[in-house]
Order: sequence, then structure tokens, then C-alpha cells
Amino acid sequence: MGDRKEGQEQNGGLYGALAGAWNYAATSISSLLGFEDLDVVNPDGSRAEEAHVDANDKRVVAFTNYKEYIGMDLTSLVTLPVWIMEPYTILQKVAEIMEYTDQLDRAAATEDPYERLAWVAGFCIGPFGGNERPWKPFNPILGETFELDLQANGVRFLAEQVSHHPPVSAGHAENDKWVYDIVSAPSTKFLGNSIEIYPVGRSRIKLRRTGEVFSLVPPNSSAHNLIVGSTWVDCHGEFTLLNTSTGAKCSLYFTPCGWFSSGRYQVSGHIYDEEGRKVLALSGAWNSHLDMVKCDEEGDPLPDVKTTRLWQCKEKPQGDKYGFTHFARMLNSGKGLAPLPSDSRRRADRAALEWGDVGTAGAEKYNLEEMQRAERKERERRKESWAPRWFRPSKDATVYPAEYSLEECPMWEFTGDYLKLPRTPAKAGEDCAGKDYCPWEYPDIHKEAS
Repeated sequence: MGDRKEGQEQNGGLYGALAGAWNYAATSISSLLGFEDLDVVNPDGSRAEEAHVDANDKRVVAFTNYKEYIGMDLTSLVTLPVWIMEPYTILQKVAEIMEYTDQLDRAAATEDPYERLAWVAGFCIGPFGGNERPWKPFNPILGETFELDLQANGVRFLAEQVSHHPPVSAGHAENDKWVYDIVSAPSTKFLGNSIEIYPVGRSRIKLRRTGEVFSLVPPNSSAHNLIVGSTWVDCHGEFTLLNTSTGAKCSLYFTPCGWFSSGRYQVSGHIYDEEGRKVLALSGAWNSHLDMVKCDEEGDPLPDVKTTRLWQCKEKPQGDKYGFTHFARMLNSGKGLAPLPSDSRRRADRAALEWGDVGTAGAEKYNLEEMQRAERKERERRKESWAPRWFRPSKDATVYPAEYSLEECPMWEFTGDYLKLPRTPAKAGEDCAGKDYCPWEYPDIHKEAS
């Protein structure tokens, strides 16, 4: 726990990468920024190719003063431009966890307790398959939501931005087999040409049939070559999934990428029983698959034992500008939907960026931020306090081993009120993207301003 706490600063990022996909001259820009000795190395071990770059390039100008933020949380101190962003919000990133819910359904139906734990691990590894995107998602507005209805297996999901300073998102999902809850309060540390992303949060999964509760603590991520070179993402460190009901656990190690891509993507570890003995060996790559095989107490696979694939990353679209998966594209589509007025898909800045209008996206982002400031001032004028609509602070103070403390990550719980709402599908062909966005507590003040 100590190494992940070092240098943590709260911000609105998630365990995705926080930079644009830039590739420009190492020498000229390093000198411009005051990093004459900055080493720019791609994951294959090659140095970034030098090129001539106009000093007026907006990317260079935007970063000329960022050296003063080394060691700090970059995104909480400065306003980042739209051109390094993806048309996606942090709440949508949280919803990406729902892509491989079939693994949770499989876990719920599995009788062997250790294989059951392994299938839960397969579900938890799934989101990493889309974690190579080197773009910054939009920070949610306070009270913003994102909802998802997976009718194939009855999953309903809702996330809400429950705090602005510090930024905290809460999410809840369930079907008739399991319940999933997450609180996400990530932090970062800017290191000059890279940024460390600490996935501060609390993820818990309950299987309805067995009553077991699982606690997840994922590894850290890094985005390299933010300012010079080809930006690339790595996930590294310890992954812990604890069965809090029995004490059995899954411990995986995400190997940091070394020179010439040594160890890149590699994941390995074991399922341990209640006494700490190894019973299953797990291995794979966090961007493609995870396998399970029975093992001896030394952790070596037993002879002539079948290997089971716990998770396989689905094929990704070719040539997608932002590196979206098919599932991410689905989450970003507003066609045929009538979500809450506060839904991320309704944001005008997100929609404009999706349509390729960067100028409008930047202007709309600024307008939303100003409206959020106006809300805060009006709240202060009325001497009122703000409260989320769908989540509330939890009185539960239980912190399981390896989890973040209450000071690092507060407890929030789902009220259940959202599930009482009737489902209201949109008219055929209707698209909510960029339309009628309203997370506001005082909508009338914005009408007056416009």
C-alpha cells in the first residue's frame, strides 16, 4: 500500500491514460520545456524519431509552462485542452467495467469456490482490454449520470458524480445473479513526460446465491511520452481480489513493461485458499486473455490438466480514431435512448468532439464549467448544500485488507431509487447525443444567463 500512496493527488482521471497521442521531436521540444536530458523511449526500446516542429504548434505552447507541475496532479491544477480528450466521460469509463458481465454470471453458477473466485477475477480483468487508449476523458459535472441497460442478461447500471472537490464517482450495477458497487476517486502524479495513475477506489461484488462478497484492488497505470514521443500506456503492479466471506484470494502481478517490450502486458498469479495455499494458477496478458489451470502447492500446473480461459478480449474495431472497443462505441451512442437529462451522452462538448468539431467542443466545455461555477455560487448565496440524487454517504466503515482507507476513498451507497423508475425507450431513430443536458440544481439561472 505504501508505494501506491506516494505522491497521490486527487483529480478527475481514471485508471485510463491522461494524454493525447502525440509524436513530435524529442530534442527541440525537450529543450523548449527545459528538459534537455529527457529520455524518450518507445515500448519496443527504440528512441522517438526526431522531427522539425514549429514552436507555435499548439501542443508545444500548451506544455511550455507545465514543468512547474512535476510531482503534482496536473489535471487538478490546469485546464487541459479538448484536443487531448476523447468524446467520452469518466462515468462512461466506469461503465466499461460492464462489458464482460457474462463472467460474473458464470461465477454465480460455479460450484467450486476457488474456480468461482477465478471467474470473478476474469470479470475484473476485462476492462483492461480497453485500457490502452491514450486520451483523456471529460471530467463529469457534479450530478452528472450515466446509465446502461443490458437486456441480454438483465444488467442495469447507473453511475453518478457525487463530489466535485475532490472528484468522486459512484456506480451500481445488478441483475438477478449478482450486485456490483464501485466508488472511484483516482489520483495522479505528473512526472514530466509521463503520468502515474493511481486507481483509488472501492469495488465490491456480491453473488446473490452464495452471499459471498469480493473486494477488488486493481494495479496502477502509467501513460508514457506525454510531451514527446509516441504515447503508450502500461498497467503494472499488484492486483488483489479478496473473497471477504471466506478469506480466499486471487493475487496477480502485472509485469511492468521493460526495454524492448520485455514483459509488456504479462499477468500471472494464483488463487489461494483460506489457509494461503495455492490451488489455481492464472496467467495471461491484460490486453488479451486470462487462463486458469489447477496447480500444486508450489504453484506449478498439474500434469495433464485442462487449461480454462477465464477471459478473452473481444475483437476491436480497426482504425478507430480513439481506439474505442465495440462496447465503448455502444456506450457512446445516444441512438434509440432516452436517458436521464443528466446523462453524459447529452453533453454538448462531448457530442461536438465526437462529430469532429474541436472548436465547438472547447467552447461548450468552457460553458459547462462556467455553469458549474454559477451553480456553486448560487448554492453559497442560498446557503444550501448539495446532495447526490441516486447515491448517499454510507455509514458502513468496513475496510477490507488491501483496500484504500476511508480518508483516501469515502464510502457511498446506492439508494435504489433509480431502479424504481419506469423504463422509457426513445422513439425509433431518436438520438439524445448533445441534446437537453441538464444536471443542474438551479436550471433557471442558466436560462437567465443565456
